[in-house]
Amino acid sequence: MQNKQKEKPKPKKRSGRRFFRIILISVIVIIFLLGFGYIYFEYNRLSYLNLNLQNSWRSYMAFLVDFVPGLRNLSKYEYLEISDPFYLQKELLDTKLKAIQDEIESLIAEQNELQKLLEQVSQESAKLMAQREELEKLNQEYQQKIDQYNDYNARINTLANWLARSTPQQIANALSREEVSVELLVDALATLESKSAAEILQALALVNPQKAAEVIAKMGEKRSE
Repeated sequence: MQNKQKEKPKPKKRSGRRFFRIILISVIVIIFLLGFGYIYFEYNRLSYLNLNLQNSWRSYMAFLVDFVPGLRNLSKYEYLEISDPFYLQKELLDTKLKAIQDEIESLIAEQNELQKLLEQVSQESAKLMAQREELEKLNQEYQQKIDQYNDYNARINTLANWLARSTPQQIANALSREEVSVELLVDALATLESKSAAEILQALALVNPQKAAEVIAKMGEKRSE
């Protein structure tokens, strides 16, 4: 009975071994995972450096054959010079930056040309506006002259009708006054018949010989024109 009681502590050793195995397996798994992760990391890094591991075994076989005397002439292994990928990336970036800078300079030049065109258009527009205002001013002046001319012709026609219906003796005193200009009297007499105009001038000469002479002289000037 005493021997049986002494053999009971053995399960503690077995549990310690199991725990040690679990720890060992865990460490091995962790090391394996870390190693696999590192290999995967290096594979990606080498792929980024333009190296292809799928065809690397051919290079490795050529490297081994190069050490065999009989097969050395069948294959020649040489190290390939691989460009620095970072340098290539830098060159690519520099090229892109230069292209972008050239595009920016081209856009700036086009913008300057457009600005010059806008300034030229603005100047031409200002000139056109000034010419338009000048034309409108001339049109207004021309319209005023037309209105004045029409009004003057209306007064001439009214005076001519009045002279035609009156006797020369009755209107001679009125025509001799300063309010009736020589120009107005000449234009009014020009619309009458020659006989009526001559009778009016004779009557005016009796009242105001000087004005009658001015009217005759003015009529002579207009006929010569």
